[in-house]
Amino acid sequence: MGAVRGSGDQPGGEPSVAALLRRDRRILGPVALGLFATYAYFVGPPAWNQNSRFALTRSIVEEGRLAIDSFHASTGDKSRRGDHFYSDKAPGASLLAVPVYGLVHGLQVAVDGERPEATVVPLDPTEALADASIDPELRRPGDRWTYNQSYRVALYLCRVLTTSALAVLGVIALYLLGLRLLADDRRGALLCALTYGLGTPALVYAAAFYGHQPCADLLLLGLAGIVLAGGRRGGLLVGTCLGLAVLCEYPAAAPALILSALALVRRGPAYAGFVVLGGAPWAIVLGAYHWLAFGSPLKTGYDFVYLDEFAAGMAVNYGIHAPDPAVLLQLLFGTYRGLFTLAPVMALAAWGLGVLVIAPRRSGLRGEGLGRPVAIASLAIVIFYLLLNAGYYMWDGGAAIGPRHCVPMLPFLALGLAPALRAAPRALIALAALSIAQMIVAAAGAPEAPSFGSPIWGHAWPRLRDAAAGAYQGATNLGLILGVPGAWSLAPLALAWLWIGREVVEREAEIDPPIAGEGIAGELGEGRPAAGVDDQRGR
Repeated sequence: MGAVRGSGDQPGGEPSVAALLRRDRRILGPVALGLFATYAYFVGPPAWNQNSRFALTRSIVEEGRLAIDSFHASTGDKSRRGDHFYSDKAPGASLLAVPVYGLVHGLQVAVDGERPEATVVPLDPTEALADASIDPELRRPGDRWTYNQSYRVALYLCRVLTTSALAVLGVIALYLLGLRLLADDRRGALLCALTYGLGTPALVYAAAFYGHQPCADLLLLGLAGIVLAGGRRGGLLVGTCLGLAVLCEYPAAAPALILSALALVRRGPAYAGFVVLGGAPWAIVLGAYHWLAFGSPLKTGYDFVYLDEFAAGMAVNYGIHAPDPAVLLQLLFGTYRGLFTLAPVMALAAWGLGVLVIAPRRSGLRGEGLGRPVAIASLAIVIFYLLLNAGYYMWDGGAAIGPRHCVPMLPFLALGLAPALRAAPRALIALAALSIAQMIVAAAGAPEAPSFGSPIWGHAWPRLRDAAAGAYQGATNLGLILGVPGAWSLAPLALAWLWIGREVVEREAEIDPPIAGEGIAGELGEGRPAAGVDDQRGR
């Protein structure tokens, strides 16, 4: 295939995103399909966080309003203003799912199908709780919620076609950034991208209807746009991604400002202006939502939290205080929520990101890379989320896998995998394999691990090991639904990835290697020799 430069290239000789995707489409196609299938393979049970977002989606589609009065009973993550209930979450994930649920609901109406429904099953089966689905205060200890199949399928489709789909785009974006870092080493870039997508809590939260993972991927897409997409359209796209990220998670406002500053430094004032222009509509949408729901553009659901136990914690500065060093250690190294315990490969990534910032010439990378400003901005985002989480009153995230409030920083930390791959490839591969195995188990157990014990061995693994074939009400996966019991239910997923790996290796070998001085590798200062040309380097 040779060089990819041509009409699709940007000014200055940089290959366009479209050119890169065209060249590598034969390997990215199976990988994207495998990632989407993996995220879709896991079916977590409905829980408060997801139900809160889904309630807003349902209310918008079914009733055309923002109050979730008709659906609030299924969640404790809610706000109350006056006589009405609202989701206490940032609205982004719910809004992204509106088109999906609109189609689902439209089909249900057209065929007069079963509607999503959550009801209470009393501990004493002789008792009737006809009103419990309306007023959660009527529930007694031991009573439990149950969800009909329509509810679970609708929630699943909303998650898969928004959160999971965005997660696939995020991994592809990291692959493109990896090409720049690794001087067009496709296999190395793919390894780093898949390590992020499968070997970190990104996998767990790509398989759940939370706001953290869409936020992470939208911020990552914004960074990729700044690096790879110049011009007016590139700036508008970056602004859109950053605006949507804040719409999904409020703390993303700080990373959005950091990335906007990076756009100014890297691309200039005109480009940064288009970034601001692209993000402005989403700021208006967010302000309008707050105004309509909570009476002011600057009021959020967290100002009206319903449950006293949460309202007390949020009363001062929304629960954010000075970072606690002991909590910071737990977030990184603890067996309970520690990132490096659950995904040990990210410890190498932390080292690598530090190298990119402090001594990029010693990183083992050749060529232009991403530039030091990108590394500094990425490190700043990582530090921001760590300090924010270390100062939050509910730092452990409640029922969660890993430090869930830090999930949006993970792709920026993952940039450090590139220098780690050059410095210690065998260690990175070994730790990546361990991390992927643990995250697969974690995803099988669902993200709502209890607030005690090991989330892997005390929560996820027993659930997976003892899962019965055909299980559907609790945490499950498509293998279990198809009748494969226990840990064997992951076998179809493993077989799929074996096939994908073979396809990728074969197809990657068919792509012509860049010739020295030409193509992407040549532009970055590195290339492999053309056939018949001796490579004299190192002789």
